[in-house]
Amino acid sequence: MTLASRWPPASLLGGLDDRVRRDMLSLGQSVRVRDGDRLLRAGDPATHVYLLLLGWFKVHASRATGDEALIAVRSGGDLVGELAAFDAKPRAVSVRAVGPGVVRRIEREDFLAFLTAHGGALRAVLRAVSAKQRWTTRRLSELTGAAVDRRVACVLAELVEKDPPPDSGGTVPVRLSQPELAALSGTSVPSVQRVLRRFRKDGLVETRYRRVVVTDVPALVRYAGVESFVDIFTTTAEPR
Repeated sequence: MTLASRWPPASLLGGLDDRVRRDMLSLGQSVRVRDGDRLLRAGDPATHVYLLLLGWFKVHASRATGDEALIAVRSGGDLVGELAAFDAKPRAVSVRAVGPGVVRRIEREDFLAFLTAHGGALRAVLRAVSAKQRWTTRRLSELTGAAVDRRVACVLAELVEKDPPPDSGGTVPVRLSQPELAALSGTSVPSVQRVLRRFRKDGLVETRYRRVVVTDVPALVRYAGVESFVDIFTTTAEPR
């Protein structure tokens, strides 16, 4: 397995030039995290960023009522905390690990100095930020118009793309509970349950405790209304 193949091509690390990737992976210190560990807390100062190497991580925003809303999921190859690092303002979101994972904690000053010295890395990070914004815009558009089953299919397809390559059986687990899947899809838990029953009947997924296993990735992508994962994510690949 090559270093680049450890992460999806659409992720920051998966799209970097080999040399720049090695240099970026030398920054900071490696940290192993456990399920529920908090990487970032909304309102905290931007002292560091995290480069995600392995695992799943949930991004939450605080509501006016005091509770938290799940707004995104990040995985290996992604970067979190970069926006606050750029503008030096308090963090807008919290990030927690979903199961065990490995990250690199990079101090803000070292991160910014690295980007100043490596134009390719800076462009890749900016493209990754733009991709996150496009994903948010797409999601808001889907929530206002698409049918519930297509919204759920889109969320599952997007998350499948962010997971490591499928195992030999061709299945991909999505580590979200049904309430969390409902939150990302902008619908209710009963609606998600109804959609998943239909997807199970059609052979697209299996449901297990706090996860959905996608058993037919191509069919799910077609159901979501896109031709390939390239239509879901804009790659961050640096020209070789």
